[in-house]
Amino acid sequence: LVDSTFEVVSPIIEAFKMEAYHQFLPPCFCETEDEYGYRQYGTCVSNATCTGGTPWTEVAQKIIGGGLPGLKMEVVDSSHIVTEENPSCHLPHIHGNPHPDANPGNGKAPPICRNPKECELKVTTVTQQVYKNFGEFDLWRFRFNLSSFDTGYLPQSAFELRAKLKSRQAIWEAAGVPNVNYTESDLPTGQGGVGDRCGEINQAAIDWAMAILPNRTKQRYLKFGQSISTGPDEKTCVAGPCWIFDPLKWHEDERTGNVTVRSVWFGSRNRNIFPCGEDKLVPCIAGFHYCKLLSPARVVEWAYVDGLRKRYSA
Repeated sequence: LVDSTFEVVSPIIEAFKMEAYHQFLPPCFCETEDEYGYRQYGTCVSNATCTGGTPWTEVAQKIIGGGLPGLKMEVVDSSHIVTEENPSCHLPHIHGNPHPDANPGNGKAPPICRNPKECELKVTTVTQQVYKNFGEFDLWRFRFNLSSFDTGYLPQSAFELRAKLKSRQAIWEAAGVPNVNYTESDLPTGQGGVGDRCGEINQAAIDWAMAILPNRTKQRYLKFGQSISTGPDEKTCVAGPCWIFDPLKWHEDERTGNVTVRSVWFGSRNRNIFPCGEDKLVPCIAGFHYCKLLSPARVVEWAYVDGLRKRYSA
């Protein structure tokens, strides 16, 4: 009995760890100084009382920056509210720059490495989990005003991960690749690019979740469940707040019931067009690739519960 319970429960626990699930440990939301003496690029470290960052976002950054043989990345994510501006606006960063506003390898600043094959970059990212399982979102709890009563109706995993990542262009140029084409490296297919980078990460979340499911759970889902796949990334208006409040898209096919998940992305070329930095009170907005990410915990929960409601309910 213990072994069978472990087989069923352990994938759920592992997936929620990858999400940095708030009910396991709350986020630290720490304010740590970076190497420049400010807080914009400081990192959080997990401790016994809180979680520093989201492990899945660290995987996501390696996917965004991938494609260069030999390149290694040490990625550390930190949890922050992405609308936060006081005491600092927290942003992703490639460390090793002499100045906080430098974009290494873009022609105005030297790259971190001469050759990607002998390169290891230190990158920090920022994530906020968004949950929709509180009283105001649950009809039963809303009706009876029982905010602490768990009806099991809504998913417990995050609805989306708001992830601030460094762009592929920024990573490759820092690794020593000159004149990286931004259209090819970062623009989604709907805007003339050759790949949907956020969608690639979300597909990786689906693949990761399917790989850890117990065989019986997986076969039940494949037989009765609503399938989940990714679609092209969607653009939003050219402003950070638009991306923040433009949610991850779930499109359900009315005929088949199958679900397509589409990320909302927001990016910028690896060039600062004006003086910036925390000392200038203007954030540096170059070399970003922001994604609304699908949590692997949401996929696992979908396979166990929510994706079975239509075709496997009693």
